[in-house]
Amino acid sequence: MKLLTLVVPCYNSQDYMERCIQSLLPGGDDLDILIVDDGSTDRTGQIADRLAQQHPSFVRVVHQPNGGHGEGLNTGIREAQGLYYKTVDSDDRLDSAALVHLLEKIRTFDPDNLPDMIVNDYVYDQQNKENVFSVRYNSVFRPYTVQTWDEAHHFPVWKQFMIHSIAYRTQLLRDMPLVLPKHTFYEDNLYIYQPLPCVKRVYYFPEPLYGYFIGRPDQSIHEDIILRRLDQCTTIAEKMICSYTMEELNALPRHLRNYMLNNAAGQLFTTSALQFIDEKGRGHAFHEHMWKTIYDFDPELYKKLRHNLIGMTTVLPGKLGKKILVFFYRTGRKMISFS
Repeated sequence: MKLLTLVVPCYNSQDYMERCIQSLLPGGDDLDILIVDDGSTDRTGQIADRLAQQHPSFVRVVHQPNGGHGEGLNTGIREAQGLYYKTVDSDDRLDSAALVHLLEKIRTFDPDNLPDMIVNDYVYDQQNKENVFSVRYNSVFRPYTVQTWDEAHHFPVWKQFMIHSIAYRTQLLRDMPLVLPKHTFYEDNLYIYQPLPCVKRVYYFPEPLYGYFIGRPDQSIHEDIILRRLDQCTTIAEKMICSYTMEELNALPRHLRNYMLNNAAGQLFTTSALQFIDEKGRGHAFHEHMWKTIYDFDPELYKKLRHNLIGMTTVLPGKLGKKILVFFYRTGRKMISFS
């Protein structure tokens, strides 16, 4: 079995995908690099086929009708040949030296005590400038160690997993099973959140494995684009937060439970800020619907989130309360150089 599947969903990625794939190639035959051509109309498919022909032992291509990023991940989960599963966006990169080192570490794992999730550090890149901002998890996990949630440290409220920072054991995703929605943006929040209660052991790889590119105006994280997809952003927030009841969260190890509550509250914070920024008159209705959905799902979870330090900021009264929330949201984006 391959050690690690790297799934690269591509849609009209001809201008940058080859840079991404080149950063993965040093992993060699221990890797299963799966390029998912998601109905591209440019040269993405031809580039992917050429790369697979050049590296037939560890690069594969799936061509499929357009289904969105989530369907690309679904395809990856179905087709993965690796013990672990990680996704790499086609405009991002992996640090080649860190990738080789990670594969060396995976080879040492005890097959009878495999970690369910690998956590890695990551950096933000900008055009012609790498590593402009770093994110580390050394305050939470012990480096190069398999550990349970009880052995981890407390998560600061601002410390959250991103899709760039995790790899799951492939069979865990299949056993759930994890199925992400088609044609819906921001589904990575579900990918991060929903498998966590199934994760019993975590391995922390304290190296900047992933380089996350920011600054391209057509990226889904650009505020103008998020606002155009505010309905999808709200729907994903509702689906994510309503994945588990308060009773189910209370049954989890303390650090994991607290993390998931803060993660849910952080999603409420971000989504609420965008709803208050919206100038099309939809935001207020979306905000009310989001909170009502949570209440209808589980009143205890609703109550807990309303009293969470982060969640409280989403229900500050009046126009001033909304302005305060938006101010903190935009300040956070500027700190990490988001567009």
